[in-house]
Amino acid sequence: MKKFAIVCLFLGTLVGPSFARRIFGGQFAEDRQFPYQVALFHNGHFDCGGSIIDNRWILTAAHCVLELNGSVAANLSVLVGSQHLVEGGRRFEPEAIFAHESYGDFQNDIALIKLGESIEYDELSQPIALYEGDDLPKDSVVVISGHGRTEDRDFSELLKFNRMLVDTHESCGKDREGLICFNEKVGNGACHGDSGGPAVFEGRQVGVANFVQGSCGTKYADGYAKVTYYREWIDRTMRN
Repeated sequence: MKKFAIVCLFLGTLVGPSFARRIFGGQFAEDRQFPYQVALFHNGHFDCGGSIIDNRWILTAAHCVLELNGSVAANLSVLVGSQHLVEGGRRFEPEAIFAHESYGDFQNDIALIKLGESIEYDELSQPIALYEGDDLPKDSVVVISGHGRTEDRDFSELLKFNRMLVDTHESCGKDREGLICFNEKVGNGACHGDSGGPAVFEGRQVGVANFVQGSCGTKYADGYAKVTYYREWIDRTMRN
């Protein structure tokens, strides 16, 4: 799916957002460290991240499951139970895919995948709880994870993670509801292939990777869908 434009929309004269692309900086995950992390494949090729939130449900970004024309992408599969893109784990096929009905222009970029079979939980495959508290104060520490491109421009076969800090709502580039923004020193952040992946605060998921501004690992904050804002939509979709 050709959905990772380098610069998609200019904000003022300086920066524009592009879909979240890679874990810049950070380090490789240890075995079993992120049992909720999944990898999405399109036509057999790695594309995005996601998280297990129930034994039949994966949380990800809308742009990870939609074609450019807005139709639901075919030939998607979900790798569960492995922190390596080409070894271990099990592939699951979707039974149904639900992108937010109002997705567009980097807004409401959230989706759910209902798997055709249930995940059998073990030490390699576990759900993550969704955050339900108040908005996180600025500079709260979150952990992001993904297989996105590294500084040498290749996807990371081994899962990587990094520490980020909550930034102001406005730092994402536009004053929009439904976003939570993260920043760190230059050289750190999300990028191509990390889209749809989780941001986690104290063991609960607070965000879904959406976009970066300009390019990856810059001084500008990364934009994530805020889980608390979309909790009603998530619960309603899973009930249907």
